[in-house]
Amino acid sequence: MSLTKFDFSKFFDLQVLVIEPDPAASHLMKQILQGLGMKKLDMARSAEELLSLEHAAPYDIIFLDYDADPGQTGQDLVERIIDKQLLKASSRLVLLATPNDRLRYALDYPFHQISLLDRPYNKFHIDDELKQHVKLAPFLEPVLTLVQKRRYVDAFKLITELQQKAGADTPAQLLPLKVAVLLELGVFDAASGLIKNACARQQGWALWAQFRIDYENGDLEPCQEFLQNPADELQKYQEKREYWSVFLALNQNDFTGAAQIVSQIPAAGMSLRMAQLVQLVLVLAGQEDLAIEFIERKRRLIGSGYGFCALSLSLCRVLLYLHQFKQRHTDALLQLLNQTFKQVVADKEVQSFAAEVVWLQASLVQLNSGNAAAEEFIERQRSHLESMQMSLPALCHAAVLLHRLDKHQAAFELMLRANRLLSQLPYTTARVYVEALYRQSFQLIYPPEQRAGACSRMGQRYQQDTELKLAAKMYYSAYQLAPTEMDYQLQLAHLLSQLKLTKFKSFQLP
Repeated sequence: MSLTKFDFSKFFDLQVLVIEPDPAASHLMKQILQGLGMKKLDMARSAEELLSLEHAAPYDIIFLDYDADPGQTGQDLVERIIDKQLLKASSRLVLLATPNDRLRYALDYPFHQISLLDRPYNKFHIDDELKQHVKLAPFLEPVLTLVQKRRYVDAFKLITELQQKAGADTPAQLLPLKVAVLLELGVFDAASGLIKNACARQQGWALWAQFRIDYENGDLEPCQEFLQNPADELQKYQEKREYWSVFLALNQNDFTGAAQIVSQIPAAGMSLRMAQLVQLVLVLAGQEDLAIEFIERKRRLIGSGYGFCALSLSLCRVLLYLHQFKQRHTDALLQLLNQTFKQVVADKEVQSFAAEVVWLQASLVQLNSGNAAAEEFIERQRSHLESMQMSLPALCHAAVLLHRLDKHQAAFELMLRANRLLSQLPYTTARVYVEALYRQSFQLIYPPEQRAGACSRMGQRYQQDTELKLAAKMYYSAYQLAPTEMDYQLQLAHLLSQLKLTKFKSFQLP
């Protein structure tokens, strides 16, 4: 079968899931899909059936109502589906939503097939989505399968082979995918060469790729200019610009600037990740009371469920921070902390945050009964914790707590794990919040005079484990924090020589 010849047998064999809570819309969609010849068709009124799966869903294409869950946005649903690895490499996710440019250009999933279909739709729109999936499958499925396994070099080689075989019939989607793979590999010169023509034509994906290249090379001035560029092509990416503007401000410890940015973001329809980022920025900017008020308002609007638990845990972290690091020991704040924790534990979605809840409970034990009681509690929970998959927020919370218990090496090991987990996330807007959370935890554990040394130690550990790219990143961080310290420059220089590189970000070998 030719790569570019449409395979109708694959079209009629598609497995399709529709998640549509509205009975009339669900009936219409069912009629359309059956009329188009879809025989393997499942219908659902909520996303819970999908989210409850233990493994990737068997569907080739999933149509998901953006407002399927009143307690969270469609963006939150998409991120949960991706985080739980419920999409096969071959799966296509189509969000059904009212026309919304802010939503359309906020989609930021380079290694997944996700699109937005405006309501009202008709059979021709649905037919086009199905045919697009079948047409692209021979190209995207094998590449994305390799990407999911983090085999980026093999994915790059395969894309090149597919381009050679298809020639002029190569789908446009392969070039952005090839560039995204190069960015994950850190081969920025090659990526820059591939996007020149697309940048000249002001194609949004290519302009964002150039932004990422500038950022990775340490050229922050063009990054700032890019985010402030009034060009129409970039105005469409408002949410993405907000995320990255906050990200750059936090990287430079400009908490006031970051707070000014988040104060301009519309609260209506705000995703869970954005709400958590806003709350964290307000805390870092010293506006803790505003952060509490903001997160409390969001929690009340949701009422219960996954988003409620996530925001409640964020609120608990703020309240603990005020007690432990700001010495605000008021009865009202302590009462709110205990009440919020009880609400999380009683919620049906608490199992989604099991590790975070255990570490939060350990912090409450320390707060109420002292260090010895907290250590005893953690020891009793050890086997339970070891069986859990620790999220990055759980790792960060645990590291800060263990540091407060004078378990400094244990805290270091957890931050090492958290940083490794962070490095495995693609540089999308979904990463901004967890990176900001990691940065806050790192700074709570290590005072300014110790941060360069901690980064250097991390680099040494990664180098011992032959994770050389991660080692270079940490040596570079140490060099940035203490640019006059020759030991950190030498560490980075020796590693770059080993990697046969002459430059890493803004550091150039002499």
